[in-house]
Amino acid sequence: MTMTDDKLTPAGEVITEETPVVAELEEAGVAPSPETADEVSPVEAEPVVAPAPATSIDSTPEGGKTEDELLFEAALANLGGDDLRRDAGPTLSKGERIEAKVIQVEKDRVFVDLGTKAEGVVPLNELTEDNVDSAVGVVQPGDTFDVIVLKTNSAEGNPIVSKRRADFDMTWHRIVESFQEGKVFEAQVVDRVKGGLVVDIGVRGFVPATHVGSGKLRNIEKYVGQALQVKIIEVDTERKKVVLSNKVAEGEKKEEVKEKIFTEVQPQDVLEGTVRRLTDYGAFVDLGGIDGLLHISEMSWVRIDHPREVLAEGQVVKVMVLRLDKDSGRVSLGLRQVLPDPWNLIKENYKLGQKLTVKVTRMVQSGAFVKLPEGAEAFLPLSEISAKRLKKPSDELEDGQEIEPTIIDLRPDERRMVLSLRSTTPNAEYRYDTGVQQRGGPGADRNRGRKPRRREGDFEQPQSSQRTPSGGATIGERLGLLKGILRNDSSESDEKTES
Repeated sequence: MTMTDDKLTPAGEVITEETPVVAELEEAGVAPSPETADEVSPVEAEPVVAPAPATSIDSTPEGGKTEDELLFEAALANLGGDDLRRDAGPTLSKGERIEAKVIQVEKDRVFVDLGTKAEGVVPLNELTEDNVDSAVGVVQPGDTFDVIVLKTNSAEGNPIVSKRRADFDMTWHRIVESFQEGKVFEAQVVDRVKGGLVVDIGVRGFVPATHVGSGKLRNIEKYVGQALQVKIIEVDTERKKVVLSNKVAEGEKKEEVKEKIFTEVQPQDVLEGTVRRLTDYGAFVDLGGIDGLLHISEMSWVRIDHPREVLAEGQVVKVMVLRLDKDSGRVSLGLRQVLPDPWNLIKENYKLGQKLTVKVTRMVQSGAFVKLPEGAEAFLPLSEISAKRLKKPSDELEDGQEIEPTIIDLRPDERRMVLSLRSTTPNAEYRYDTGVQQRGGPGADRNRGRKPRRREGDFEQPQSSQRTPSGGATIGERLGLLKGILRNDSSESDEKTES
């Protein structure tokens, strides 16, 4: 029951108004009791004329809830869904690549932040390709790397992601890119298998034996543990297999280096190379893809019998380019040209008539060679070994024998020093050139001005030396003497005829 105030309209209708007290009570949710109503209203209650029923906006639909309640619940549901989505962050998809940051490292797994509400988990077997027993030490909190989503939700409610697969995906992309661009790169040989070699290029790649070196090598096991220049020649995208070639890579690199050397390098330039192979006549030096020939005569200032006396395979040396032949693709090299010239020291350290103490290093038919401390050689002719007539140096000398010869000819500018065991008085005009004595006579004018042939072991000996022929006279001396005797006999017979 409510307390009302009835008012009468000019038309005689009754208007019922609730008192302010009752309205306030009803708004507070408290319905006044009859006693309270009697106390509150000073007016005696009269019959109320009930208004005609009207349709309410809060009428109850079939669901048992009012329309306002349904609208309120729908708005609340929309509001709550937006909040949940904001809390959960971006959604993940299987196979998606995403950046992750390490939060916590445990022995068998790693927790990472994916930017979502739930933390991602990297299992130990999905962390790296290496065989490890614990994730501790492999990564550190704060490290960032890419991962591939394997599962969006696990039994524990965390997404499962893989760093190993993300790394492989990146490596494979690089491999395909290198194949398309035809790049040449280095790969480490990790194993020898039937038919070839296995190399590590982020994945296991195969190099057939016919594509190692020249393609005809048998002992390719020696390459295990070494780095090879390779080029990808085949890629199987479905099976994730790669075939490479060392032969093709070396061929292309050789052409590039060859072109660079013949266009940019000039004679007298000094290059660095590696001794690849030794032979009896020289050494082949790898200049970075092309071999140059270092002849044995250009290895040292002294004569050597074999290149191994100076060089070893695998040795890194500096060499001078002597000649370039682009048509034939040949490069001639010199080693002694980059070494100090010993004759510059010999010029300062020695003089004519100086007596030396040296050892015989080698002997030839025409004489013997001795090695000087400066690194050069001096020559002791056969005719200067002894006053006796000798057929060969070994008749008087032995290898390694210590002797005390005298310098009788010194020409450092021509890198020439001649020694003698017979003479202690050098002659400045004594020259180690020919075997013909420059004497006077009818035939002297014919030979004057001509350049005589040079033979190792021959000398020219001017008249001023006053050396008389002896049992050790050379063939030239004996022929000259014979010609003089014949001329004298001819002159005496002519005089007899005239008389």
